[in-house]
Amino acid sequence: MVNSHRSFADRLRSTYPVIVDGAINTELARKGLRFSSRQWLTANLDAPRVVGDIHRSYAKAGAEVHIANSFSAARHALEPEGLGDFYELINREAVRLCREAVETAASHEQWIAGSISSYASGFDPRHLPPLETLSRNCSEQAALLVDAGCDLLALEMLFDVETAVAMIEAVAAAGVPVCVGLVCTVNAAGDMMLDVQSDAKSGAAAVRPLHSALPEIIAALAKVATPIVAVMHCATAHTAGAIEAIAAHWDGLIGAYPNVGMRDSSGTWCTSEAQSPVVFGSEALQWSRSGATLIGGCCGSEPAHIQALVSALQADTSSGLRS
Repeated sequence: MVNSHRSFADRLRSTYPVIVDGAINTELARKGLRFSSRQWLTANLDAPRVVGDIHRSYAKAGAEVHIANSFSAARHALEPEGLGDFYELINREAVRLCREAVETAASHEQWIAGSISSYASGFDPRHLPPLETLSRNCSEQAALLVDAGCDLLALEMLFDVETAVAMIEAVAAAGVPVCVGLVCTVNAAGDMMLDVQSDAKSGAAAVRPLHSALPEIIAALAKVATPIVAVMHCATAHTAGAIEAIAAHWDGLIGAYPNVGMRDSSGTWCTSEAQSPVVFGSEALQWSRSGATLIGGCCGSEPAHIQALVSALQADTSSGLRS
């Protein structure tokens, strides 16, 4: 907790949506760090000022939940790059940099989330370790992030049921709220799918309709303290539909933090045709009305998008704004 005496679970009882920050990794890329490179993996150690400045900007924009830069800091992500010896330091620095940046940038209540993702070398899910190893690594990282000061955990980039269930069960013992970030997309037939942006690397067997995947994922949440099911890393155009699909199976808390823009064929994030912050804020009102109680941005979003989101929600009487 930063500037607050209440827990994140208490904040969730408010009727006003919780504002989550925006992208970290595409912001790092905008500042010159290459995705999937050693430089990107070691940003917490080699570019701490850059990381801190990004968090600081989101705090000034009004974000309440800040996701620490631990997305690519699992053992199975670091060890293949020869960074296994820096595993604990990279994770602890992610939390420290985030906390120190936001507590000096804004006086409103803020909470720190530890990111644990399905990231594997080259963003290729085929490089993920066996589920037993994945579970062990996620459990270890969850305990480390909570010990470092995280108020909640964000499981990110969950694109298939088996991986999602393994990761959820692995972090349940951490005893903090867990936001489960599902990657959703719409296929050619118009069906809402649990999939990694229709990326063929996910494997045909992994691609399932969201409605058929949710029961198993929701069942795994039984032992989680304050679970949240979120749609993330998806197109803004599909976000409201994904929220509604989740709500049809889940009567608990729902989150939404979609992308702004998309990755091009070279792997570079492209925002040339992305929505403006004003459009993003306007669309976020629909996500709130559809049932999302945590709202922010994923890849391609910037502090300006979060500031526009805050302004739109504050101006909208249906958002249930509290003083």
